[in-house]
Amino acid sequence: MRLAFLINAAVVLSGFTAGPLNALEPFNKVVLDPGHGGKDPGSLGFGLVEKNLTLDLAKRIEKILVGKGISVDLTRRTDEYVDFETRSKVASLSSKTILVSLHFNAHADRSISGTETLYWPGSESGRELASYIQSELGRRLVTRNRGFRPERLKILELTQATSVLIECGFISNRWESQRCGSEWFRQILAEEIVQGILRYRTPAG
Repeated sequence: MRLAFLINAAVVLSGFTAGPLNALEPFNKVVLDPGHGGKDPGSLGFGLVEKNLTLDLAKRIEKILVGKGISVDLTRRTDEYVDFETRSKVASLSSKTILVSLHFNAHADRSISGTETLYWPGSESGRELASYIQSELGRRLVTRNRGFRPERLKILELTQATSVLIECGFISNRWESQRCGSEWFRQILAEEIVQGILRYRTPAG
């Protein structure tokens, strides 16, 4: 996903120093949204196409969650274009549902790297979910933690359920693109994202 701006370091850090989190949400379904698709390839970098990476990652996350007894839907399962309205409706078909939109980033400055998780401004449940997922990203993979923060993105605006958007790495960065293109890397990403989702659902201890 192309984000045409630089992140202010103070804003990123604020994601880690904000007030206490509220009670965890008792969801029973996860809607995974593989970003882009079909006529919309998303970001391109070093031979990688974002729409292919997001779909592969979504299916890996789905497999893990289903194995843990959690119901999962995908907004797309093939290389097809799906508009934002249709994607958001999938998460509105049943109650106790959260949506996790998956993306890989790109920037004109090819030195930029790292992961970040975004949520809709003012959504406390979105902030909580983003905080848990972002805290897991990079635990096993050495990668820059760009934090979690609010952002006015269409998929987050249209989705009534708790929702976040994860940027899983910059494929415009040569070193990071090699990792994003590797199956082992995407598998660990999937496992870390699932761990964040489960932490949001289940109290520690």
